[in-house]
Order: sequence, then structure tokens, then C-alpha cells
Amino acid sequence: VWQHLAALLCGGRTLIVLDDVARDPSRLLDCLERAGVTVAETVPVLLKGMLDSQHAAALKSVRWLLPTGEALPPQLCREWLARYPHVPLVNAYGPAECADDVATATITAPPALDEVCMSIGRPIQGTRLLVADRWMTPVPNGVAGELCIGGVGVGRGYVQDPGRTAASFVPDPFALEPGARLYRTGDRVRLRRDGNLEFLGRIDQQVKIRGNRVELGEIESVLARQ
Repeated sequence: VWQHLAALLCGGRTLIVLDDVARDPSRLLDCLERAGVTVAETVPVLLKGMLDSQHAAALKSVRWLLPTGEALPPQLCREWLARYPHVPLVNAYGPAECADDVATATITAPPALDEVCMSIGRPIQGTRLLVADRWMTPVPNGVAGELCIGGVGVGRGYVQDPGRTAASFVPDPFALEPGARLYRTGDRVRLRRDGNLEFLGRIDQQVKIRGNRVELGEIESVLARQ
């Protein structure tokens, strides 16, 4: 939703790119260049493809590039900022269950060589992020736990799936308003000393491929039935 409306709210326009172009790094670079795009969002695997492409796009008009949908490797940040130092990255994190992105981290300089995980930053306005253990108790800074999301973006649940809804959308014991809920993401994170969150992976077997969720347990179950 925000990709469609944000530009209109600040006097810009939204460019909807065809799938064939969006999935082809060279054609996407050419599109960004020709259309004069100022803000673009894509998944890290496509960002890598853009860097590996032989297309020599200058991207003079691009002011921000938002990688989202899967973990952002530090080396990819180094390579991007080496080629496009004038285009900072905004590492965006968020599940569809919470109206998409709920946290962002602005990256204007290449990460240190010993950096192994990129920060996913801080919560956006109207969102609360909690790092908790299995008993839904907040953990100290620096300790890994499950990321739980509260605030206006939290969805109602899964359509016609009350069991899964009850497991993932739980009462928010820390909210001031009655009836508020937290969404348990299943993502493992920790809070850094600087107040930014660091994504560490999953607490289950879910993986991301090109920004799409893949439940390995579901694949295993189908194979077992054969």
C-alpha cells in the first residue's frame, strides 16, 4: 500500500514496473535511468544482479534505494556503495502481517569488514518492537530473542485459520489500550547497544528465496505423503 500512496502524498508519482522488467537486473537499471526514478525498492538478490550486470547505469536521479524482503548481506552494501556512493541504502524490515515494513536502517557508508549482520534499524512511527524469550518476557539488550511487533500496523490474523492466528497474534501485555495484540514474527533478533535491531535468522525452518517465504516443513510433509 505505501509503495502506491507515499509518492502521491508528497507530490510525486508511482511508477509500476512490469514483472519482466522488475526481474531483469539490466532492464531494471535501464528503466530507473530512463524514468528518472528517485526512490526504488527491491530485494537484495536483485540488487546483487544489478551490481553484476554489465549495464553501466549512472543512476543520477536515484536518491534512495530500499532493499527489503530478505536479509541484506554486508558485502552487498559494500559493493553497492562502492559503485553508487551517492545512493544510500535504507534496509527495510517487516512482515506482511504488520502492513509490510515496520523498521528501517539508513546505510550511508560501507559497513566495517568485521560486520556480519546488517542492522534493520528502529521502528517506524506507530510501531513498537519487542525482543522476547519463549515465555514472552523481554530479554536484555544484546541477548537474542524473538521479535514481536505491536502498534497500529498489526493485522487481525489469518483468514479462516483461527489456530494459526491464535499462535501468532497474542495479547499485548505491555500496551496501554485494551485489546491490543502482538504479532510473533518467528524472527530471531537482538538489540544493539546503539538502539538498533540486528536480524539473526529464524527460530523455525522458514527461509526466504527472492523475498518469498518458503516453509521447509510444508515441503517435507508433501514429500512424506508420497
